[in-house]
Amino acid sequence: MYEVLFDEKKQDQMRDYFLNFLSKSGANKKVKKGETLASERGYIGIVIKGKLCKNIVSSKGKERLLYVLRPGEILGEMSYFCGGSLDVIVRAKDNSEVSLLSKEILDKILIDNPEVYKYFIHSMTRKYRIVTLELTNATFNDSYGKIADALLRISACVGKDSAARKCIPMNYTHQELANNIGCSRITVTKGLSCFCDKDIIEYDDKQIIIKDEKALIEYIDTIGEE
Repeated sequence: MYEVLFDEKKQDQMRDYFLNFLSKSGANKKVKKGETLASERGYIGIVIKGKLCKNIVSSKGKERLLYVLRPGEILGEMSYFCGGSLDVIVRAKDNSEVSLLSKEILDKILIDNPEVYKYFIHSMTRKYRIVTLELTNATFNDSYGKIADALLRISACVGKDSAARKCIPMNYTHQELANNIGCSRITVTKGLSCFCDKDIIEYDDKQIIIKDEKALIEYIDTIGEE
């Protein structure tokens, strides 16, 4: 459903460049599970190992999960190009490692290799689309529709597994998924169980496998329908 917005080949090319080339120019930092990274200002971070959760924070300190960053994905690029910074918390979901590049190093790389801009543009566009779809999901779907839409969106962002199946690695706990889509944890658990019972999804080797995409789509954008 969302594959046209999250081209798997382009995502893989972006991750490959950041992980296997650009990260070599940075200084590696290990982040233990549960620890937070300092403010993004002044550097670009490239996830080398593990996973990081990026949460936006309200004025009263409430958090909402925006997305999970996997190896080859980056943080800090919007502040680098546009200045300023949102109130966010970046927390390690697993024991992780990040390559940190200073502004001065990245300035030189971009001057010497202007074709690299396309990977940064792809990263920012991809994040914009993720957040836009999260807003659309919250506006037009009931609780089960929100869960179905999130599964389809996340699977498009992650890509297919080795068996060419649409899948969602278990990076999100039920509570994190609930926080991301604005539902309770109990509702998420019930929704996933319902989809399993109807043979729409299944669990396999720490992944959720989408077996019937059309059935999930039927749950989406039903508000106002009779």
